[in-house]
Amino acid sequence: MRKLSAVILFCFIAVSVHAGSMDTGAKSALTLRANALLKDDVQQSLSYLTSHIVLASSEKERRSILYFTGTLQEQLGYYAEAAVSYSDAAAIEEEDAKGMPKASNEQLYLYAARASLGAGDFVSADKYLDALPVIYSKDTSIIAQKRLYSAWSSLCKAQDFYETKGVIANLNSFAEDSSMQCVRSTVLFTLWYLTNDSSYSDALKKDYPESPEVAIIDGKNQIMTIPFWYFVPRASDKETVWNDPAVEASQQLNSKTESPVHSKKKQQAGFFKVKENADKLVEKLDAAGFVGYILAETRSDGETRYLVVVDENSDLTMGKKLKAAGFDCYMIEK
Repeated sequence: MRKLSAVILFCFIAVSVHAGSMDTGAKSALTLRANALLKDDVQQSLSYLTSHIVLASSEKERRSILYFTGTLQEQLGYYAEAAVSYSDAAAIEEEDAKGMPKASNEQLYLYAARASLGAGDFVSADKYLDALPVIYSKDTSIIAQKRLYSAWSSLCKAQDFYETKGVIANLNSFAEDSSMQCVRSTVLFTLWYLTNDSSYSDALKKDYPESPEVAIIDGKNQIMTIPFWYFVPRASDKETVWNDPAVEASQQLNSKTESPVHSKKKQQAGFFKVKENADKLVEKLDAAGFVGYILAETRSDGETRYLVVVDENSDLTMGKKLKAAGFDCYMIEK
């Protein structure tokens, strides 16, 4: 009897149960999983699961088997299908089935966003992230992952490396943010991958010497074959390399006050006389998964005002998303 164990990204699923071969009648998630693991290979296991989910004996059981199915789909590279399985599981307001892996609804929506990003589908990823309003969440790891995935989504939208400058600035702030420590190694790796700047790889080697990211940097391992990384513009793209590294580094650090690479249509979320107040609003936007930044305007009276804005997206739904997250805003063109 052959068994299958699945290791996917950061999630290990242990096989510990056996079941009979009957395929009719209501079944628990444990039974469905065990029957799937008796198949000859992972493809057969997945086919069994997708055709037998309807036999789950309750919504609780269906939620857990959908979660398990999503992990197998993601492992096989069926990212769109995995995202749907995760989000379908998250939509079920039930506890985890007995004996099955545990995942909160917040985690499941994050997994759905991750799977969508795996295929470069930032539209679906944004949809799943929008279903995860973490502004009042007490789970700092959930907030950190949402902010990271939102940044990744912005990278997928970038047409060239020049358009990643605002995201790089945010990622640099993430690397120094104590609330983002649980994803810091991933943040540093993303920065290194984008810029090929050795300062990020040096930081990884110093702070996370045994991490998978360092193994990739040292050539001991290869980057996972997840399409996401191939959708992201990098500094090595000859048509987009920055001209003056010293000047561009300064522009990165100040991209929240001035940025020439943003869309013309924006949602204005704040207007301040004091820059510190604008900075605080940008921090709140970042914490909620939005990429906020500041535009400075000098008025005819000689005084400077600070506008806090978020770029409008292609389907012009950013205002609705901001308001749903509790931010007042209106569209402007700059």
